[in-house]
Amino acid sequence: MNGERVYGGAAVITAVCRVTLLGIVLVLIVIAYFPFAWSPARNQVTRTAEGSLRFGQMNYARTSGTPAWLNDVRRSGRIRIQLEASPRSLRQNASMMMLASDYWDTDFAIGQDHSDLIVWLRRPGSDPNGDPPFVIRGVVQPQRWTSVDLIVLRGDLRVDVDGRTRLTEHLPADSLQGWGQGQIALGDEVQGGGPWQGQIRLARVRSPGYAVDYVRPGALSIPASYPYIPNHIEPFPPRDPKTWLTIFLHMLSFIPVGFLIVFVRRPPVRPVPAALLAAALAVVVAAGKFLFYGRHAAVAEIVAESTGGLLGAALAWKCSASSWTERSRSSVREP
Repeated sequence: MNGERVYGGAAVITAVCRVTLLGIVLVLIVIAYFPFAWSPARNQVTRTAEGSLRFGQMNYARTSGTPAWLNDVRRSGRIRIQLEASPRSLRQNASMMMLASDYWDTDFAIGQDHSDLIVWLRRPGSDPNGDPPFVIRGVVQPQRWTSVDLIVLRGDLRVDVDGRTRLTEHLPADSLQGWGQGQIALGDEVQGGGPWQGQIRLARVRSPGYAVDYVRPGALSIPASYPYIPNHIEPFPPRDPKTWLTIFLHMLSFIPVGFLIVFVRRPPVRPVPAALLAAALAVVVAAGKFLFYGRHAAVAEIVAESTGGLLGAALAWKCSASSWTERSRSSVREP
């Protein structure tokens, strides 16, 4: 009779562990893939009758390689960027024009954050993405043309909006020498990121030896459709404390996964196979991010999650061994 009670209790525990593990996995999937936006392939950049470019939800309008003026800008320390854009609405936070090599390395970007104009500029003291950005508040209006004139002249930065100077800043004279190989992109980011919706009728870059308007026909590659292949792999090792904190939370989230895997069957799964199953789950979840728009996997996250799974499995195995020893002692004491 005692053996039947033990077996029945173990069966209930196994069933509870299975259901709980399934629930945790579903929660992890929601966190990893939300908002579940599939990666479409059709380009929504079109040219209007007036000659401006109109941008939708999926935009591909960028140079095929590094602009010819980049070395000129590095050498001279001078650049002028002129942008005229009309946002579709204020409910967006995205780049309108940028020079970047990937999702995490931006030389300059001019973007919209609701009614604010945001300027990212790689410079001494910033991170590789140009953070912290310069913010000009309340100058963007929906469906109204906004003119931006950004000038860097040997360390002196000036940003005019609609003909009025809204920002001046003194930077080191060699600020532009750190700019790397990248591409010009309009209405989106070079790899990944969110789209900007609206129209752009001027996107001109001037340096001492060059002047290019990227709105003119032929200046950018604008295919009718394209494979959406963003840079889904985050840099390793992580570059900022916030990312390290996120990775630590990922490790904590997989401790219960490893713990529950041990108890999904009777007898319990041993720690090493349980840890390998948790690591496999981490890899599968990370690989699934390649199917979704704007999601990024990180090698550091997979390592942290695998470590969490191992810790949870080891803890569960210890608890299982202690419980088995206690049940054995109890059965010996039975008359």
